Amino acid sequence: MFGFKRKSGVRSPSAAMSRALETDGLPAGVDAAAALGVIETRGNYAGRGVSYVRVFDRAGAAAREVDVQTFGDLDAHPDLVLRMGHVEKDGTVVITWRAPSPEARTPAREQADRTTHDDGNFVFPGQAR
Repeated sequence: MFGFKRKSGVRSPSAAMSRALETDGLPAGVDAAAALGVIETRGNYAGRGVSYVRVFDRAGAAAREVDVQTFGDLDAHPDLVLRMGHVEKDGTVVITWRAPSPEARTPAREQADRTTHDDGNFVFPGQAR
């Protein structure tokens, strides 16, 4: 009847969560959604009651001896979190964040050509140089 009696803990992905994860694309090195762990907490999203979820790498957590029992246990280990999102009351799974792919590279930055800019006009308006 009351939510405080519900036991928190890691669960395997539900059928709907597994479908959403497979549709979104499983993280590199993960063969099946069943290998992942899901931890959730209740909250509000746009005024609606939802369950916030974090999907994480169970094997990675076990290898690093991280005991995940509550949603906040992953706060100190954000690199273990692979997906985040929420589940609506009707069961709709919404994935709102995914860990960047290890293959994704940050584009190289180039030095700006300052000779073509007149930034001084904006920094010091009305002053002759």
